[in-house]
Amino acid sequence: MDTPERIPWVRPRFEPDDGLMAELRECLESGQVTNDGPRVARLEEALARYLGAPDAVTVSSGAMALLLSASALGGGGRAILPAFTYIATLAALVHAGFEPVFCDVDPARWTLDPGHLEELLARVAGVTLVVPVNAYGVPPDLDALHALARGHGARVLYDDAHGLGSELRGRRHHEAGAVRCLSLHATKVLPAVEGGLVVAAAPDLLARLRRLRSHGLDVPLERSVPGFNARLDELRATLAMHGLERFDATLDRRRAYGARLRAAIAATGGIFVNQLHPPDVRSNFANLPLHVPAPGPGGVDAVAARFLAAGIQTRRYFHPPLHHLEAFRGASLPVTERLCRGMLCLPLHARMEEPVLERLEAAVAAVAEALP
Repeated sequence: MDTPERIPWVRPRFEPDDGLMAELRECLESGQVTNDGPRVARLEEALARYLGAPDAVTVSSGAMALLLSASALGGGGRAILPAFTYIATLAALVHAGFEPVFCDVDPARWTLDPGHLEELLARVAGVTLVVPVNAYGVPPDLDALHALARGHGARVLYDDAHGLGSELRGRRHHEAGAVRCLSLHATKVLPAVEGGLVVAAAPDLLARLRRLRSHGLDVPLERSVPGFNARLDELRATLAMHGLERFDATLDRRRAYGARLRAAIAATGGIFVNQLHPPDVRSNFANLPLHVPAPGPGGVDAVAARFLAAGIQTRRYFHPPLHHLEAFRGASLPVTERLCRGMLCLPLHARMEEPVLERLEAAVAAVAEALP
């Protein structure tokens, strides 16, 4: 009997039809492939329109979106962030001159916990920035976090790398004064191979970001400041625009797949646990996480091995939590600790055939049944 093909954790999909290939060819033949060209401008306008935001600035990666935004907001002071996030969140803050302070996450939503944030803001001096993070397509309680930050004179930098297409109270953009950073990485719901996006209400801040992404150059040149080479090129802008034109259909499929697989997770009777999707949130299903409260001998790695034996690749995402890094140890984050001990993400792609979905459903049931 043939061994079934392994289902990978992620599978970027670009759907390279004749129209896309012709655009890429035209771009290459023109020789205009970078330096804030017309395709970048077109993409920025289209993404701002899609989000319902006044403007948007593209950059070379989601990590650079965070770094440039943190730099534009002004380094110095302390920044509060979850340890339950990817290392890019931490790296941007450190390189922009902030001292990180780790906050625990909500036990059901898995995003920055307003209660612990309030405690930290009251206890820790010098906090100038709060950095909530979208986890797997689910935004944090932005209203509560913004109110707490404002009450202590802190700005908000929202790491929404997972969030393009997610909705909060029926809206794709949350206007609360935050600087919002999104990712167009190959593993995200709208891939450009690599890329990032910044959305903010302040035109002067976005103008500063446009300067910073182009080495800090200004007119006249004597007004230039040290910046970065962080422009999105015309080729990747073309890929992102192609995906955006099909994005609604992509999201519909992901949501249908995600709802179906979350039902399979829920059917395990608590052996596997779903992330909370609050009623005012419509997730983009950037990822499909599950928590294993009692993974048994071998821990969650043994659970992952059982899935792999069934031909299904999983990932411990996020692992390790950032407060376990040698240079940043010391925080007490009990919820984060518990989550990371039992967190796995199952495959979820932009297009999945019925046999793949059936294999995933069967594997969830079989692995749960085999656990002690």
